[in-house]
Amino acid sequence: MVRTASTTLLCAALLIGPSIVGSTAAAAPAAQRSISFADTVRPASGPLVLPVVKGGLLNGLAKEADAAAGGAIAEAIRLAKFSGDPGKTLALYGKGPYPSVLLIGIGETVKSAVDLRRYGALAGKGSGAWPTPAQVVVPDAADVEHDAAEAALGVRLGEYDFGRWGAAPAAEAKPAAGITFLAPDAAAALTAFQRDGEAAAAGVRFARDLISTPSNIKSPEWFAAEVRQRFKGVAKTTVTVLDERQIQALGMGALYGIGQGSTRPPRLVAVEYRGGEPGEAPIAFVGKGITFDTGGISIKPADGMWRMRSDMSGAAATAGAVLTLALREAKVNAVAVLALAENMPDGNAIRPGDVLTSMSGKTIEVLNTDAEGRVVLADALWWVQEKHSPRLAVTIATLTGAVVRALGPDLAGLFTSDDALAARFIAAGEAAGEPLWRLPVTTATVEALKSDIADVRNVTEGGSAPGASFGAAFIMEWVQPGTPFVHLDIAGTAWENSGRPTEPKGAVGYGVRLFDEVVRRDEAASAQRP
Repeated sequence: MVRTASTTLLCAALLIGPSIVGSTAAAAPAAQRSISFADTVRPASGPLVLPVVKGGLLNGLAKEADAAAGGAIAEAIRLAKFSGDPGKTLALYGKGPYPSVLLIGIGETVKSAVDLRRYGALAGKGSGAWPTPAQVVVPDAADVEHDAAEAALGVRLGEYDFGRWGAAPAAEAKPAAGITFLAPDAAAALTAFQRDGEAAAAGVRFARDLISTPSNIKSPEWFAAEVRQRFKGVAKTTVTVLDERQIQALGMGALYGIGQGSTRPPRLVAVEYRGGEPGEAPIAFVGKGITFDTGGISIKPADGMWRMRSDMSGAAATAGAVLTLALREAKVNAVAVLALAENMPDGNAIRPGDVLTSMSGKTIEVLNTDAEGRVVLADALWWVQEKHSPRLAVTIATLTGAVVRALGPDLAGLFTSDDALAARFIAAGEAAGEPLWRLPVTTATVEALKSDIADVRNVTEGGSAPGASFGAAFIMEWVQPGTPFVHLDIAGTAWENSGRPTEPKGAVGYGVRLFDEVVRRDEAASAQRP
């Protein structure tokens, strides 16, 4: 809506609401800030956020603001020896007509939407305690269409707070004062943010909420109910939930076998979004959803096992991505498939050496029950190909420690036999701020899958094959001929230990923005076809 008394365009967030339901003890996350856009003119007064170029330089509106402050801002930069290096900030107070000024270093320049989101997140965090709305001067990125909208998305991503479990929401709790981004075309920035930014933020928030929820609450059944509740009323979507009886009836011995050691049985969830042409084959996103992973009989060490509540991050990413697509009304058909199970070591659990029969009929020798993610993905991937015949299938999973050792916390592993698909996903990852690194699946790794008593085995013993590549090769055994396929191993990128501007400490929701960007590029390519 347009406020008639000024040029400021207020942005009302899409209705997201609490996404954690079905329990008596809920987290109490911080409320979201109101975000608005105004025309690009030098603010006459009030709290201000300014970009600073490397070397401590002020340009454009920032330079004009310094002139209005009698040069006090530039003098403060000089005295503080503020270099303007990317991500560095400096807070000032009482500079001319500006009671508060936050300076954010941008280096030589901002180059991408990722840089703008980082800038916006820093602006949001740095001005969060100010009692009145902050006005943000947004630096220009040459190849970005709506700079201010991207910066505003950074606020949404950076303000996420799951809250403290069991804390009663304070009735008087209020969000921080609003924040206004200055844009050459405020109306266009508003439209872009409402249409795309809020949808992306909603998808990421949903994924993060699911990942952050403690596993005593987060059973496969609870997870399925959360997804059903969140998509209730979302246009052009349908949620299908298969319970343990239906899973068995379909012959999904792999998914059922992993979940049989828990008193909380497995589920298969499919979220269909039909935004493309009727009958057009969808893109399928298939996610590992181990709601807690003890390792089963091959039990994990105690240190760090608590983090295994995040072992369903792949499933959360697929649900969050399809939510984003639906909310922004993407012109695509897509389906998210969530393979949900809890991997526990009770008397009914599968044992090392057991053989499971998957839905495809292919048999699996389970040498290590802690290599369970690839096993549940086998049935989920086969099911979606049988049910939906996707034009592209993507699996995403916190699959191996090996990928963490290879790539660290900054890159996810990408596996595909298709060079064009690899290039497409790598480019999308860079644009989304969720980078990928392609890793190989060699003939020797495929050969190592062979089992003496089954079709394939789920691990090799003695480190005779590279772990991340072996996991990918195993999943590829369930790719049907003619189905383009990508596998993503996000074991190192799904959880942030320290926190970054757009990724607060904890669950990242890695994959939501990547998948959205993949679809955006697909939409753009489709629009150019005759």
